[in-house]
Amino acid sequence: MQDLIDRVVAAAEGQALATTQQLTPADGYPDVTLPSGQWKLALPGKWVSGFFGGLLWQLHSLTGKQQWRELAQTWQAGLANRQRGWISQRDLGFIYQPTFAHSYSVTNSSEDLRQALAAAEALSWAFNPDTGTVESWQGWLPRGATNLYKQLVIVDFLVNVQMLLWGAKHVGPPNAHTARRMDTDPAAAWRDMAISHARATAKNHLRPDGSSYHVVEYNPENRPPFINKRYTYQGYADESVWARGQSWALLGFALMYAETGLPEFLDTAKKVTDRWLQLLAAQPGAPGDFVPLWDYSAPFDPARDGPRDSSAAGIASLALLTLAEVVGTDSTCGQRYLCAGVRTLAALAGPKYLAQPGEGFAALFKHAVANFPDSYGVDVGIIYGDYYGLSAFAKCAQMQACREYVL
Repeated sequence: MQDLIDRVVAAAEGQALATTQQLTPADGYPDVTLPSGQWKLALPGKWVSGFFGGLLWQLHSLTGKQQWRELAQTWQAGLANRQRGWISQRDLGFIYQPTFAHSYSVTNSSEDLRQALAAAEALSWAFNPDTGTVESWQGWLPRGATNLYKQLVIVDFLVNVQMLLWGAKHVGPPNAHTARRMDTDPAAAWRDMAISHARATAKNHLRPDGSSYHVVEYNPENRPPFINKRYTYQGYADESVWARGQSWALLGFALMYAETGLPEFLDTAKKVTDRWLQLLAAQPGAPGDFVPLWDYSAPFDPARDGPRDSSAAGIASLALLTLAEVVGTDSTCGQRYLCAGVRTLAALAGPKYLAQPGEGFAALFKHAVANFPDSYGVDVGIIYGDYYGLSAFAKCAQMQACREYVL
């Protein structure tokens, strides 16, 4: 695997360098690629705005080069001190964990710590004790909503709330400063919020077979469990298995177990992951392609090779390696997850999915799908696909069993 890791890191360095030479944070933050192959840009505060800075931090971790540290700090600077102003859209973990939280692990800077903890605190304000969940959005009526909801929770947020667990580990014990805050013991409160959210996601988002809905719509004015509707906004149908939604569930539950050690999350992570592997093995198209169709239940379009979603593969590969690590790669179960994770990375490192020099394509990985039902970002590169995919290669580089795996 080391050769594949080296190949992907070299490609990522080339793509990232080209982006930093063509763009500055003042221009906007990479989102999805346009038909030209160049980045469509997002404003700071959109949920994707932390991922390019996070990718630069991953390159620093993988290479040790000072250049990537300096560029990462440049690209995260424009996100500082905005946590309170962005509270209505709640994506604070996606923005600040790849950037300032990662930065703190390198710099030990009190300012980086302050920025990351401010994100955790602001995210905690979105916790609803009635439903036991962190609200995903305010003031938005997505397609499929009942217009009766008071709170929406998307499965993606199982990864977003990892910011609360990070904050709980780094905020320190109660003191005179925290006594003046809404949560007088933020470490305990934030950890409890993340665990409560994950338990509610397991109970309310997951189907009996281990697949996941995208959205659960709550109305705390109703009787418990306060649910109006479950549906799959970005998938093929409400009851379909949207691949990226399932991959968020894989990664979220794997991380919850890794961070908390609670056996219930390991059991759930295995159930969700086993369903993923079943669906992956049964999907039409190229046999053995570990990159999933954009929705496992959608009709297969041979002319578009599905289409497939490499961003879901990147997220899933990180989840599979995380799960293999926590259960032990010397176990039968761990070996199965390790094998699937490695084969997913091998697919992403191949010429079909890895951008090649001279293609005029800004992203690292090709053939991703952002939102098929809305015809937004179909068969494109996506910045969060690049971030989680590269994070998976970084994870592999840290794991001897993955690094030395022979395909």
